[in-house]
Amino acid sequence: MSDDTRTSPATAIQRATAQANPAMKFVNPLPPLLSALACLLGLLLLGACNSEDTRSFTLVGYNYTERPIYSFSVDGVGGGNAFAGFRSGGGGFVCCADITVGKPVEIKWLYDTTEKQYLAGLREENRSTTVIVPPPTVPEAEYLEVHFFPDHHVELYLVKFPSHGRWPAGTNLEALE
Repeated sequence: MSDDTRTSPATAIQRATAQANPAMKFVNPLPPLLSALACLLGLLLLGACNSEDTRSFTLVGYNYTERPIYSFSVDGVGGGNAFAGFRSGGGGFVCCADITVGKPVEIKWLYDTTEKQYLAGLREENRSTTVIVPPPTVPEAEYLEVHFFPDHHVELYLVKFPSHGRWPAGTNLEALE
């Protein structure tokens, strides 16, 4: 067996380099274990610079419009429907959406119609918007509230427990029942 088959690739490279240019010699300044630890530390530091607060949240929709929302989604995760005309804004709970705080998400929704609206000529209507996910109201937030307002804007809130709605100022809640 020749010397070339018993040596590691690193030793073969060192030998080839020394033969090509005798004045040039490869010297590893760090022992192998220390080199590996230095690489690992570098990777950890890169990861820390790119850390994001991504968590799974339960979606809940709140509808403050006069039209029912047949369905909505947050970045493709379906959020169910959100009824119109109820004090709480309507809506059910859907688990789970992976959301990154501070990043934009796409909200899509489909306005439906009540029978009265349909007979008056109103039809289904698709809408979409992009909203930045705000910081949680508390560190233990578990719910992403998606609030649909009459002017078609959407607000998001990350909360520990779902709220009773965030009706626009001046809304006559008695008329909504």
